[in-house]
Amino acid sequence: MSKTTPESAAWDAYWKDRKGEDVKALTGIEHDRELAAFWTSALENQDKNAPFLDMACGAGTVLKTAHGLGFTDLHGADVAPAAITALSQTLPSVKGTVCPATATPFEDGAFATITSQFGFEYAGANAAAKEIARLLAPGGRFAAIVHMAGGAIHDEVAGHVDHCKTIAESGYVEKARALFRSVYSGNVEAMNNSIAYMADAREKVFGLVVPGRPSLAAHLTAGTAELWDKRDTHALEDILAWLTAMDGQRIAFQLRMQAMLDAALSQEQVEGVVATLSAEGLVADAPTTFELGGEPAAWVLKATRAA
Repeated sequence: MSKTTPESAAWDAYWKDRKGEDVKALTGIEHDRELAAFWTSALENQDKNAPFLDMACGAGTVLKTAHGLGFTDLHGADVAPAAITALSQTLPSVKGTVCPATATPFEDGAFATITSQFGFEYAGANAAAKEIARLLAPGGRFAAIVHMAGGAIHDEVAGHVDHCKTIAESGYVEKARALFRSVYSGNVEAMNNSIAYMADAREKVFGLVVPGRPSLAAHLTAGTAELWDKRDTHALEDILAWLTAMDGQRIAFQLRMQAMLDAALSQEQVEGVVATLSAEGLVADAPTTFELGGEPAAWVLKATRAA
């Protein structure tokens, strides 16, 4: 059984909130059509009845494309139980397995096709690459899109992390809680002190809000303002609970975004993964770049095992 970390728990909570078609873990810069086109090309001329594994599958973005192409023996593996639950709701015919990418329960050479989209590198790219090589059957093919350090997605995610850090460092939630407590206590002096105490935090968090663009800062400030305007109709306990929940969302989001940054591979690191695949007996191509929205955003890895 894999060890639960704060990061994996944050991802599990994320997948629990997704149902039906709302099952993707993509940042805004990613484009479904470009990704689907990549996989349509990468999966051509393969045996559609042979066992197919998507490693670190999430709720099955790649598997959905494979299913649409006519692949019949589909498997997904992910460390997050909630991701596999979401997968079963989206693609009931796919066999889902909860396991880490570095230690799956499958037999050697079990799969003719193995894929991964922004997935296996989270488990430690080299260790997961060894497991992928173990699972790939003679004549089998492996293809992956992998997070790229310094790429467009990496830069966007770094911005999300900074966004979360600014909210946390401002103390906005703590100060808002103090303000509402002072209001409900009826102590005017305490309320005025709390308003002054919160002013700097409000300025910092409002500074993150871009009109028309959803964000944690926008949701937090708008929700707090609404609660302030309607404070006469809400119990203090409910307001404090909402602020606590918002801080929990910020923590979980920051953990997920930081995990993306930590998983992203540099040129040297991705070349190391290619070397690992080669050392494990695969014929690995040199890594290439994948563009999303016209910008370099990810690495492409491909390898085969000789028949």
